Amino acid sequence: MFFARPADEEELQRREALGTIRASRLVRVFAESSKPITASCIYDIHRTIFEKAWPEIAGVFRTEEATITDSPHLPPHFSQVSGLMIELDKVLQQEIHSLVALPVMERFDGPLEERKVQMIGRIVHVAAWVHHRIVYIHPFVDGNGRAARLMANLILERHRLIGISIKIERENKNRYRSALQQIDQRGDYEPLENIIIEGLLDRYNGIRQKVV
Repeated sequence: MFFARPADEEELQRREALGTIRASRLVRVFAESSKPITASCIYDIHRTIFEKAWPEIAGVFRTEEATITDSPHLPPHFSQVSGLMIELDKVLQQEIHSLVALPVMERFDGPLEERKVQMIGRIVHVAAWVHHRIVYIHPFVDGNGRAARLMANLILERHRLIGISIKIERENKNRYRSALQQIDQRGDYEPLENIIIEGLLDRYNGIRQKVV
């Protein structure tokens, strides 16, 4: 079924919000499956977000130059997007191959085995890497950040961590953008990894409080 883009901005935002919820559910179901994680997951996530809000761009590569508001990063020319996404997929397969699913974790703080700490670090790094790479390539007209954050959650959830919500409102937005720029300029993933780790701590602490 084809959905026309709503003319009303409020309805557009409502449909995008519902699409994001559906995409989150898609990620959760996919994470619990044994299907391989590939770049096609990125397209499926993006398509799910926009198919009822802005169907013309849903899962479709941009065909125009792009700029990012309040960011010095100039995304690659749209003619490079397809090749860059193919390269992303190749590296993603290599990175995922190095990961091992953790046993189900009920807490994220406190003493952990060194082997488990190292694997958590690897999982978080791959999530940060794919997150940044999608934002850097900026393959879609809109919704790249949302697709990147949900794809990072797919990496986390497939390997038995909890999906997170990265806060990018108000003062958090500057920290988030700065973390992405740190990777652009220096290849330093630590600031973005720290944001992801804090998100994990928040989620695990929230679960423990509900249980108590």
